[in-house]
Amino acid sequence: MTRTPTVHNPTNFEPRDYEVEGYYDNRRPQYVGEGIEAYTATVREWEADLARAFGPDWVRKIHHCAHCGEGNIRWITAVRHIPTNDVVTFGCDCTERLGFANQAAFKLAQLKARAEARKVRFTIYDKREKFIAAHPELAGALAHINDEVHARNFFAHDVLSKLDKYGSLSDRQVAAVVASLARDIEYTKRRDAERAAEQAEVKGDAPSGRVTVTGVVLTVKTVESEWGDVTKVLLKLANGARVWVTRPLGAGVVERGATLTVRATWTVSRDDKSFAFGSRPTLVDVKSSAATLPLEA
Repeated sequence: MTRTPTVHNPTNFEPRDYEVEGYYDNRRPQYVGEGIEAYTATVREWEADLARAFGPDWVRKIHHCAHCGEGNIRWITAVRHIPTNDVVTFGCDCTERLGFANQAAFKLAQLKARAEARKVRFTIYDKREKFIAAHPELAGALAHINDEVHARNFFAHDVLSKLDKYGSLSDRQVAAVVASLARDIEYTKRRDAERAAEQAEVKGDAPSGRVTVTGVVLTVKTVESEWGDVTKVLLKLANGARVWVTRPLGAGVVERGATLTVRATWTVSRDDKSFAFGSRPTLVDVKSSAATLPLEA
């Protein structure tokens, strides 16, 4: 192991001979699913940042504190030794303990927290913070983006990942993200209200045996089966019961809100007497409807 340079040792250390250049994370960026090409570009930028700060021998320098000799450090400070113009590495503990005058130029503690929380590249941190401060509505979006209500909003997650990467967004992107997250909240409120109403609804018994039923289509879904893709429909009957059955031949394209009359053999669910599964369906009648239905039950 290379010995700690004597001039930087605590015994001979003179704070006035040093100037902080910047703070860095010496751990290679983690792969977070952004794609190999994008990840490779991020790693190259990280390597270039360290090379610019510490010089061509940055690989040798970044894991070794020139002050205390510690060889297992991660959060590091690039410090220029003014008499020799050499840039050396100080670990975060030594940096904080020594208290360089211009340490506040880039807050190490905030860098750590942000890098852990959202994998934000430290090179754009300051730009990103200023952009968020100028767009308070975006700060609110970021505070709740990981809430369950937004878990499947891939559009918003993708746009906000660009903010982490570039430090800014266009005005249209900001407006689109805020509006998209607002729709998530509205959708969740309506869904929860409708589910609560459904649970409170008194449901009659589902049909049993081979009989004809008429119901309103609540859901149309394509599912895989041993015979290939099959279109299934969920019907709500007049007594509130639900039935699940394959779309009968001749029904054409059935949409939510349509009224479907079908003859099938019905088997009542063991767990819910108001729900039945249909087999061998035969179309009796189908009527389309332009009426807007509530969200899927």
